[in-house]
Amino acid sequence: MAAEKTVIIKNLYKTYGEGSSKVEALKNINIEIERGEIFGIIGLSGAGKSSLVRCINLLEVPERGEVLINGKDITKISKKELRAERKNIGMIFQHFNLLMNSTVYDNIAFPLKLIKTPKDQIDKRVGELLEIVGLADKKDVYPAQLSGGQKQRVGIARAIATQPDIIMCDEATSALDPETTKSILQLIKEINQNLKVTVIIITHEMEVIKQVCDRVAVLDSGSVVETGSVSDVYINPETETAKKFFKSVDLELDNRVYNKALKEKGTVIQAIFRGDKSTDPYISQMIKQFDVEAAILLGNIQSMENMLVGTLVLRVDGKEENVKAAVNYLKDNGVIVEVVK
Repeated sequence: MAAEKTVIIKNLYKTYGEGSSKVEALKNINIEIERGEIFGIIGLSGAGKSSLVRCINLLEVPERGEVLINGKDITKISKKELRAERKNIGMIFQHFNLLMNSTVYDNIAFPLKLIKTPKDQIDKRVGELLEIVGLADKKDVYPAQLSGGQKQRVGIARAIATQPDIIMCDEATSALDPETTKSILQLIKEINQNLKVTVIIITHEMEVIKQVCDRVAVLDSGSVVETGSVSDVYINPETETAKKFFKSVDLELDNRVYNKALKEKGTVIQAIFRGDKSTDPYISQMIKQFDVEAAILLGNIQSMENMLVGTLVLRVDGKEENVKAAVNYLKDNGVIVEVVK
């Protein structure tokens, strides 16, 4: 059975200005986002990310194209219907967008008050949300008394207050330090899993995509240039833009080590192991079976899509035919191998 789609964007175009000042912000965008997944949209500054966010919730009206939310094209509905549909989309912002003169309670309660939720239900819902985001003791505190991570937790609680089907995170961790970013992304992942909500993450940070996303679309100059699972795009990027973000991103060799390796004898390879292969002893078996030596120049193991991905940069020494056989052995066992030198 085909996966159900929460968001479908078809042939979307958005331009700003006229004549010589006309800018094509979005060009023929086509994206399908499955219900319950965490979908990343990554691009450099000016790629069109902000325009795409604003077109998805129709804060910006595209020139042409469709934006289907749960099967309904929101570009063709009335303003009243659109207001109702927007209640189904929670927003998490880069700079939190909190009401600075209101308490944590009132910030979280704000969207509930807008839809005229009874007071007793608001009290109950805010209490639940404070528990979810780990701020049960901050109910009566003002935003100025909170850290950046705590402010974003308030923003997350507010975003899910009305129990939306979709949460959009617009550079939600860009203003946070790495450790806080990690905790916020873990919270978003837990909310995705526990509440079965679809999450769309807009970012320029590849680490964000790697940590929590299931699939990713790469945006460049207003166009989607590549889409796929995070591990597939990371391991085998097809476009130059994707390569800038993903290719060998964790394997930037120290220049001294790299230059030394290039000057010495031997073949330098990059080997990527996915899933169970990341912990299997292929390198030791390769050394024994093909009478080669292997020096590890760099390596790591990380998790993507709840799957381990291991990467090694090796210098392999031995007879030429043995080295070739060793490389082929790795390839035959499903290891992604690139010969660097």
